Amino acid sequence: MSYCNKTINRTNVMEERWDYLVILDACRYDYFEKVWSKYLSGGRLSRINTVGTATVEWRDNSFTQYYDDVVYVSANPYINSVKAVKGFSAMDHFPKVYDVWESGWEPELGTVRPETVTKAAIDAAANHPDKRMIIHYLQPHSPYLSLADDRCGFPLPDMDTGRVLAGTDLGGAGSRSQRTWLKRLMPLFKNNRILGDHPEWLLRGFLGMAAKSPMDAVRRKYGDKGLRQAYMANLEIVLEQVAVLLGHLSGRIVVSSDHGEQLGENRCYTHTPGSKNPYLLDVPWLVIEKEKRPGEDRSATAESKPAEENAAPDDDAGAEDKSKIEEKLRSLGYFD
Repeated sequence: MSYCNKTINRTNVMEERWDYLVILDACRYDYFEKVWSKYLSGGRLSRINTVGTATVEWRDNSFTQYYDDVVYVSANPYINSVKAVKGFSAMDHFPKVYDVWESGWEPELGTVRPETVTKAAIDAAANHPDKRMIIHYLQPHSPYLSLADDRCGFPLPDMDTGRVLAGTDLGGAGSRSQRTWLKRLMPLFKNNRILGDHPEWLLRGFLGMAAKSPMDAVRRKYGDKGLRQAYMANLEIVLEQVAVLLGHLSGRIVVSSDHGEQLGENRCYTHTPGSKNPYLLDVPWLVIEKEKRPGEDRSATAESKPAEENAAPDDDAGAEDKSKIEEKLRSLGYFD
């Protein structure tokens, strides 16, 4: 893939005009460009630079006000109505968030199927005909649905026993000797890029330890070529559902992404905030115009939230909810 050298201004989605904004999590422009027209028609595709190269960065840079005209349908627990995550409370920015990440989560997959998001979005659109809407699918982000039978993802973490995603799969976290060698070897490769940007993945494989994440598990078993095929399959699976969704929407519909994805180029994988890598920055901006139904009026507004509505969530009420959110994020490959 080639890129021109001219600078592309970063696009804040909340400064653009749309009635429905469909977010495909971790969707690269180049992969989207190849297949979108197989599933969607009548659109104008362009490439934009996103304001963040990970969901948290995109979220924090995009949603800086209270948007009383926007409803959020979220399969990503980083944006939820239950508990603030990494300093962001979605209810400080949107009057309504549909927590599909909670109601539609499938533990055996470690994700939310796109058809579940589609159904929730169709219902939400019917319930809020006067609102604009953001519909956030998890795919093409890992885990990869086409490989679900191979168990290349992770079971849900058990927060009571401390089993978390990092270094934990069906094979366990590794022996004491393996962990010791990993600790010794990591400083030698962490910052020199000899083993790419995720040296721990390769070192864990060399030491016979379990995969680090769903993407790492797929990379190990199928190689970079298989990883890219699984990613493309995830993209096509979610585009099938976007096509279904668009049959129920009207107005100005935009299909875009929060950030892109690295799939082994220069031995780099996944996505991290603050990157200048074009595979992470370049995302699609597909505009589809459909005639509005009579009576629809979704004028874009952003205003300050009334003080009494802007209160932070009750800390005492959220311990269990926070645990559930963290489980979902770890299953998606996010961990500290």
